[in-house]
Amino acid sequence: MTAPALVLAAHAWHTNGDLIADVARVGHLQGDLPTIDPTYGRGLWWTVWRPAELVAHDLYTLDGVDFRQLPHETGSFRQGAFDPPYVCKGGRKTSTIPDFLDRYGLARAPRTPAALQAMNDAGLAEMVRVLAPRSILLVKCADYVSSGRLVDGTGNTRDAAKALGLVMVDRFEHMGYVRAQPKGRTRKARPGEESVNGRVPSRQKHARHNSSTLFVFRTPAKKARKRTAR
Repeated sequence: MTAPALVLAAHAWHTNGDLIADVARVGHLQGDLPTIDPTYGRGLWWTVWRPAELVAHDLYTLDGVDFRQLPHETGSFRQGAFDPPYVCKGGRKTSTIPDFLDRYGLARAPRTPAALQAMNDAGLAEMVRVLAPRSILLVKCADYVSSGRLVDGTGNTRDAAKALGLVMVDRFEHMGYVRAQPKGRTRKARPGEESVNGRVPSRQKHARHNSSTLFVFRTPAKKARKRTAR
């Protein structure tokens, strides 16, 4: 009998569905537990593996439910998946990748890194509320460049999770392909630079980010009630 291939911490999964299937294969997800996904989008996370009881919401593509205000009682679910817009679009009003922006909700996401992180942190807190103690929560995030500066989206998300009492159980790095850099990009010439019509070719200033991170967290255990002195 051939042993099954190992699930790697960093891998070029073909789709998010393949990634989630491997997360389930190592035992982080259970098929019989009530699961919530308030960032369902097109449902691509659940195309290979899917729990029997999945409650799905999405502000933009499904039912208009905001992941910061979920219509469920505290502790209603035992598993959760949270895949919000985690890369800031910036101030651009147009893009060469509208399908990508639409697929991940970026076309309507906040335009500054701080506002985007604040929105996602609020959603993360709401996920902790609707999950029962010691439940599994999957959270997708990434580092990215915005306005010429590197944004530590992964670190910011990890810090927000820690502040909520979440415990990291596992971490997966989803490697992806890199889109070609648009040709002919230029910037305004600085004083003394040789230029054509006041413009010079742009040069790369940061590594191209071709990966995202999937955290596997466990929600905190229920706090013990304090005994009152008699």
